[in-house]
Amino acid sequence: MQLKVFRFLAGLLFFSQILAHAGTTKVYLGTQGRGDSKGIYLCDLDTETGKLSPPRLAANIAGAGFLALHPNGKYLYSTARGSENQVAAFQIGKDYMLNPINLQSSEGSGPCHVSVDRTGTCLMVANYGSGSVAALKIDEDGSLVKSASAHQHEGSSVNLRRQKGPHAHSIYPGPDNKFAYSPDLGIDQVVIYGLDAATATLKKVGSARTKPGAGPRHMKFSKNGRHAYVLTELHLTVAVYDRNPESGLLGHAKQEVSCLPANDNSEGMSCSEIRVHPSGKYLYAANRDVKGERRDSISVFKVLEEGQIKRIQNVPAKVEIPRNIGVDPEGRWLLVAGQKSGNVPVFQIRSDGTLKETDNKVNVANAMCVEFLNPGD
Repeated sequence: MQLKVFRFLAGLLFFSQILAHAGTTKVYLGTQGRGDSKGIYLCDLDTETGKLSPPRLAANIAGAGFLALHPNGKYLYSTARGSENQVAAFQIGKDYMLNPINLQSSEGSGPCHVSVDRTGTCLMVANYGSGSVAALKIDEDGSLVKSASAHQHEGSSVNLRRQKGPHAHSIYPGPDNKFAYSPDLGIDQVVIYGLDAATATLKKVGSARTKPGAGPRHMKFSKNGRHAYVLTELHLTVAVYDRNPESGLLGHAKQEVSCLPANDNSEGMSCSEIRVHPSGKYLYAANRDVKGERRDSISVFKVLEEGQIKRIQNVPAKVEIPRNIGVDPEGRWLLVAGQKSGNVPVFQIRSDGTLKETDNKVNVANAMCVEFLNPGD
């Protein structure tokens, strides 16, 4: 009888713990880590109401401008663009605070983007300043091993102010984890590498070009992996490519869609981030007004047949300089990291993919990146 009572009480406790965490997800916010910002912050997002809890400091680190979660949800990685050019590894504690593991060199200058391969054995980093990329082995304890595979991009393009040399702006594992893709703003190319995640090595296999002066910045893949969406910072477009799963190569851009309405003045505007809705049916892109005229906006695209897209909405971003955006794992809410304004507003995602403003927001100085924990965490 006592054993049955014990099992009943244990089950009740377990069920109450589930209820306590139901309807919320954790979100990490990366910052510049200087001035009024100290590093990486943590909020709880109520997935029913879209309300964010007050941010609390999860890790004190400078230059955490981009974050990447390990597939197992136990580790988080960031750029560490402080006095040295590094990448950082953290263990996610039971309280979701970040416990430092180690730092390693980014093998270049100005690390601006990190990503983890789908097996969780390799971290990749893009260095904007030097125009280079590197891969680092991830050990079983989540720590980073010094890179044995670094690659320098070469070339230039037509924009004399922004494209005098290479500027690797991001790097991503492909859908099948056999290739890696690095949009380089300075040379108007997406440089494509063969990826051996187990040994954390990259080998260049080709590249895909954008229009001269377009300045590719970030990219994402369609849900079926057959199409790539490349966001151009300088031309403010999304370029659509078909992807060959055997060779990993991208063909010529089959479509280019403006992020802004035709009658909008694009002078002094640039693009920052692109995200795919979990359903694969919609894309979101952030547009920044570097002239400070409050024209910052979010573009919404609908995915059509054969991966082509159609812009269906533009809404004010409710921030100054939307450096990054993130969509929660359930696809119900979109968060915007306001770098200059120091705020993170929440938009509701309607059933048709369009965005609706809410009154929900938090203030985080120098907000740079939005990274959600995996579904169920």
